[in-house]
Amino acid sequence: MEAKPLRAAVVGCRMGAAHAKAMAQLPDYEVVAVCDIDEERANQLANELGTAVPFVSYAKMLREVQPEVVAIATPTALHAEQTFMAIESGVKGICCEKPMATNLADAKRMVSLCKERGIPLIVNHQRRMGKEMVAARQLIEQGAIGEVLLIRANCAGDFLTDGTHAVDSALWLLGDPEVEWVFGQIEIPEKPKWRYGHLVENSATAVFQTANGVRVEIFCGEVRERFRAYQDYEVVGTKGQLWRTGDQPLPNLFIQDEKGGTWSPKVVDGHLRPVPDEKGIWRPVEVEADDAIGAMKRSYQLLAKMVREGVEIEHPLSAEKALRGFEVVMAVYESARLHKRIRLPLEQEKFPLELMMA
Repeated sequence: MEAKPLRAAVVGCRMGAAHAKAMAQLPDYEVVAVCDIDEERANQLANELGTAVPFVSYAKMLREVQPEVVAIATPTALHAEQTFMAIESGVKGICCEKPMATNLADAKRMVSLCKERGIPLIVNHQRRMGKEMVAARQLIEQGAIGEVLLIRANCAGDFLTDGTHAVDSALWLLGDPEVEWVFGQIEIPEKPKWRYGHLVENSATAVFQTANGVRVEIFCGEVRERFRAYQDYEVVGTKGQLWRTGDQPLPNLFIQDEKGGTWSPKVVDGHLRPVPDEKGIWRPVEVEADDAIGAMKRSYQLLAKMVREGVEIEHPLSAEKALRGFEVVMAVYESARLHKRIRLPLEQEKFPLELMMA
């Protein structure tokens, strides 16, 4: 007999629209409520879905609808508090947007409370579910570029909001290893700047080393490499390289090895990416067509399975994996604050950028 759809609710109807539409396309869910402090936005998404009741109060939605699954897609500063509220309301599963919190204490508590109560919690680092990222990890595991020595990532934005994707993606590509140490530097603006409810810097650089000896370098904000697209990743091995050319249309995953290729890097529409060239050394990796909604659907399918069958099921977006990356992000700020390398585990549980700017 087919399982009854899980009653789902979404808070934050801007980014949450993608969550709602992904779940609405799956037989595992019925999106019964959406919530946003912008009443017009909530009404619009509810009308698009046709199954959801709009709310402007998150507490009221939880109380009246009693959803089984909640997607939290509000500004970052609200993630932890709204996760705690969902836990107390009795939900059976939670998907929280990244970054999961604004300090390590809250992030740890989110994970521990959900574990204690048997509630699957995932954090939406959706690139892990992207087919080109899955293909890249498989090539690494198969030894296609030899032993991995270095991953270099570039992205616009601030390190907490956007750098967290780069950290998480690097850990995913390497098989989620432990991190030994972190070294970071940030540029503080002359006047405090805020984004999604938290302080942000102008630029950030980070270096960290994993337990298996791989070095990861990340350039974020105003110091990112010129012409590199958003979430551009290079993986350097002893026998070749992989290059994810950012969130670009396919092909966006390329390999360079002894087999050669017929593509060369060129700036196209302001972004550096390979283009066909007989003298080139790169070639595209064949990847099935995909999009962000497709990746989110696969994530939500697995979350439904976890809710129904138990939290022991492995999920690439599990909160435990997200917490490891989040600790690295916080360690970057703490390293910049203390002007030294930080060996993990990180002791500082407050947001170091707030301490620096206090």
